[in-house]
Amino acid sequence: MVTAAASRLEREAAEVDALNVYPLPDGDTGRNMHRTISAAVARANVAGGATVAEVSTALARGALMGARGNSGVILSQILRGFADAFAGVETAGPAELSQAFSRARANAFAAVDRPAGGTMLSLCAAVHERCGTEDDIALVLRRAVEVGAEALARTMEDNPMNKAAGVVDAGAYGIWLLLVGAQRAVDPAAPVPSPVLRRAGAHRVVTTDADVAAWTGGHCVQYLVPSPRRAADELRHEMLSAGADSVLVVGDGALLKVHAHAAKPETVIAVGETAGPIEDLVVEDFDAMVAEHERATGIVLRSPPRPLAAIAVVPGDGFAAIVRSLYAVPLRGGATMNPSVGELVGAIEEANAHTVLLLPNDKNVILGAREAAKESKTNVRVLETKSVAQGMAALVAFDPMRPADETWERMTAAAAAAHSVEVTHATRDATIDGRDVRAGDAIALLDGRLVAHGASVVDVVAEALRAMDGVGIATLYAGAEVSDADAESAAERLRRELADVEVEVRRGGQPHYAYIVQAE
Repeated sequence: MVTAAASRLEREAAEVDALNVYPLPDGDTGRNMHRTISAAVARANVAGGATVAEVSTALARGALMGARGNSGVILSQILRGFADAFAGVETAGPAELSQAFSRARANAFAAVDRPAGGTMLSLCAAVHERCGTEDDIALVLRRAVEVGAEALARTMEDNPMNKAAGVVDAGAYGIWLLLVGAQRAVDPAAPVPSPVLRRAGAHRVVTTDADVAAWTGGHCVQYLVPSPRRAADELRHEMLSAGADSVLVVGDGALLKVHAHAAKPETVIAVGETAGPIEDLVVEDFDAMVAEHERATGIVLRSPPRPLAAIAVVPGDGFAAIVRSLYAVPLRGGATMNPSVGELVGAIEEANAHTVLLLPNDKNVILGAREAAKESKTNVRVLETKSVAQGMAALVAFDPMRPADETWERMTAAAAAAHSVEVTHATRDATIDGRDVRAGDAIALLDGRLVAHGASVVDVVAEALRAMDGVGIATLYAGAEVSDADAESAAERLRRELADVEVEVRRGGQPHYAYIVQAE
């Protein structure tokens, strides 16, 4: 019966994916539910139980270990409810199945921090409330399919995101397909309703309803914790307190499954590690998943504003990649290509946040950043970083899951402690800061002041670092014209000559400057 249910879901998994807009339009509900039920079936096949109790226990354990996504974790708890109801039972009849529906509903609702209407939970509730009085398993399943179809239709109206998109709930449709598959295994001739899955003419929509949308965090984080040292409720509460949402922590003393949405995945991972070593870690980027779903379906659902975002003006593709890795938004700038006030305002609006921290990273951009903050309707705070090195130091302290005031203070302190060394070549003979420089010389500017010049780029970097007291870490951002081999060779030489300084190398990709050095 369960194998037939899994097969029915597999045939329609792509359709379930296409309907997926709640809790976020990432287009993977069908795949996640199918992977979960498939893991359950595989575990049961290996276990080879002879009773309903043994089989349902294996199904529940397999589903927990293989659960993927919000819908998959909830499905695993539905199967856990069946296992609980069938404990000690050799064969199951209508009464046992009715009890299983009850336990499945209770487990599914208990797994979710904020149960919402118009979802797979609603369908579970309807089936529990209106099925189970029949005296034949086939009749119970037929009734479940009929009631489920009615509940499925209501999800298009009862959930604001589904209503806005004009679709039924994807998770509810997945559960209904499992019921249909089970029914057909017992009674192949039983009639099956044909639910309307989409409202006619519904294609493209935008919504910003923060009460129902659940992807203010930028990543989906999932993992297992075998033999956990902490209770599921403790971990769930700590993750929610840290700013995560869609938090599901389920399982028992032998194994916990964690699922959460978070702007900064490390936060959720660190909480799990307090309970023991984690396994089967999966981190997915919502922006990429939502964009792909939009391309495939034409449905656009704009995320509600996130609490906090940071925008950094940077001069190269390497810097942009680093900024994104720190959960901030890069905006291209730099010498001769600084962004306009309009471009800054556009980036602020695109960040879609209640508060935006704007890092100009160049003294020539600060005034424009101030004006953009005045022009924008968003709450914008300009952290007046005068160099990209200051900005990168500040972004290391950026945490989109912490309060804005706390994050601002940490970033301000980090920027103040950082120094910038910019290394380029003189274009003409000149006297700069009291030093005579010849055209073609390598020159090093420490926080905008010339401190070294000569024939060798590495020599002037070393001289500039020696001019500072207490430097512990120097990060070399290699420019667009510097090869990886040359950058690593420069770093090795600096490590030899400056034994007390930890030297790191990253690709900055900036034009005009061979190296930008962040010294702390």
